[in-house]
Amino acid sequence: MRKLKVILLEAPLELAPKGWKYGPLIDKRYHYHYLSKYSRKWKRGRPDIVHFVMLLMLDSILNMKGHLELYVHVIDGRVFAVRNDERLPKHFDAFKQIMAQLLEHERVPLEGEPLMWKAYDSLSDFVKEHGKIILFWEKGEPATFERVAKEALDEGLPVGIGLFPRGDFERSTLRKAAKAYSVMGGVPLKAWTVAYELLCSTERLLGLC
Repeated sequence: MRKLKVILLEAPLELAPKGWKYGPLIDKRYHYHYLSKYSRKWKRGRPDIVHFVMLLMLDSILNMKGHLELYVHVIDGRVFAVRNDERLPKHFDAFKQIMAQLLEHERVPLEGEPLMWKAYDSLSDFVKEHGKIILFWEKGEPATFERVAKEALDEGLPVGIGLFPRGDFERSTLRKAAKAYSVMGGVPLKAWTVAYELLCSTERLLGLC
C-alpha cells in the first residue's frame, strides 16, 4: 500500500515549568510575559496549531483508508510517531493533558499498546531511517501541491510541514531536506492550509475522492 509520510516540524509543544499557572503546556495565550525571557519566543507557545493540524490529518480520508504515516517533531528535537487509529481529543484542554503526558513519559497511554510514542531521539535519527525530507518552504523551488504529493509517494520520502507560528526553519532542519518547494508563489500559508491541500492532492492521486 502506498503511504504518504508526513512529519510536522518544530512543533511548539513544551512542558510549562513548575510554578507557571495554566499548564501543563507552554501556551502563549497565558504565558506571553514568561516567554519574553526565552530565545526564539516567536516560535513557541502555540500548541493550538499542533492540535488543529493533527486533527485535520488524523480525520482525513487519506488516514481513514490507511495511506497516512504521521510523525511530530517537537521543539526539543524528539520525534514522536502517531498511530493512524489514534483518536485525538477534540477538546483543547484534553489535548494539552495528553500531549503533556507524551512529552513527560514518551508514550500515550502509559500501559498497553501505545497510540503515540517517542520513535526517534532526533530529526537526524528520523532521516537516517526514512530519508531526507521534502520540505514545504517559502523560499524553495516553485511547485504545486500535486507535484509534492506525487514525488513523496513515488520516492517514499517524508513531507515536512513547519508548525511554528512565525519565523523560519532552523538551519539544522533545513539541512535535513532533500528538496524544498514553495507553493502559491511563495505566499506565506498557515500550516493547516498546507496540510489540507497536501491531503486533498494525495487523495486525488490515489483515487480516494
